[in-house]
Amino acid sequence: MATKSETLPALTSGESITPAWRVSTSLAAARPGEVLLLDEHGQVMGGTAMRRQQVAAWAAVGGVAGVGVIAVSALAGPLVGLISGAVFAAMMWRQTRAWRRAREALVLASAGRRDEALAAVERLEQGRVAEPLRPFLLYLKGKLEWQRGSFDAALALYDRAIGSVGPRRRRAMYWVCAFDRAQLLAVMGRVDAARTARTELENAPRGDYFALELALTDLVIAFAAGDLGLLPPDEELFDWAKVALGCSRFGTNLVLLAWALAGRNEPDMERLLLREAAPRLTTEFLRESFPKLSTWYEERRVAVGADREEDPDEL
Repeated sequence: MATKSETLPALTSGESITPAWRVSTSLAAARPGEVLLLDEHGQVMGGTAMRRQQVAAWAAVGGVAGVGVIAVSALAGPLVGLISGAVFAAMMWRQTRAWRRAREALVLASAGRRDEALAAVERLEQGRVAEPLRPFLLYLKGKLEWQRGSFDAALALYDRAIGSVGPRRRRAMYWVCAFDRAQLLAVMGRVDAARTARTELENAPRGDYFALELALTDLVIAFAAGDLGLLPPDEELFDWAKVALGCSRFGTNLVLLAWALAGRNEPDMERLLLREAAPRLTTEFLRESFPKLSTWYEERRVAVGADREEDPDEL
């Protein structure tokens, strides 16, 4: 049986080209290979706003390590990568070799090149890792293991990442970890534990990205429990759908909303959401990361005709 290192592709300069570092201008515009910059409240910032904060922080404290921003790769649904704002700003400013390699892993993950990203993280771990960078590597590796379907390994990595940022629990990095951990527990079938973890999320800031994550967490828990009663009224679900449909990513959100609105007797919305989810799922590894939802999605998209092109005569 091959070891993990044997099954992952080796990264050499001649084998692949890492996508360029690109910053998304908004939550709605996020595309594969781009990163989102979040402030302490989970609000998406554009690159210009990030640069302004860096300059202000540098002038105020003689360095950019105080900038309260994290970078989140534009992976869909619950699958994101992040790096703490302090590490991101300091490393980007200094252009250290370790940061460049970590950044490459983040962009590879965002572009859906999961195994290459995991190989890059493991190569980084073999060297000397600065302590401030370690939580990011734990978290990103956890996300990639989740995408591979290694749930227990992913949860252990999340727990270590959360433990490493626990003393700074009010920072954005902590909350990104907490959202994803609650979702993973539900995917694993540990619904009671997920619901317990969900209670803490009421204290999270409500920037646009965190608002999306809170809705996603509720959808994941409700689906795993098979209980539509855990979700808000139809009007709020339609609001969630409007936000998700306005984004270029986050296909898992659309599939879960299709399930919820199908259960609320909204067949037209179910078909629309399932059709719109397909192009947004290309980098999500839904079959491995959320097997139960993937099975439902594949069955329902055929059953309701969402796998076919829309017929103009039926409009």
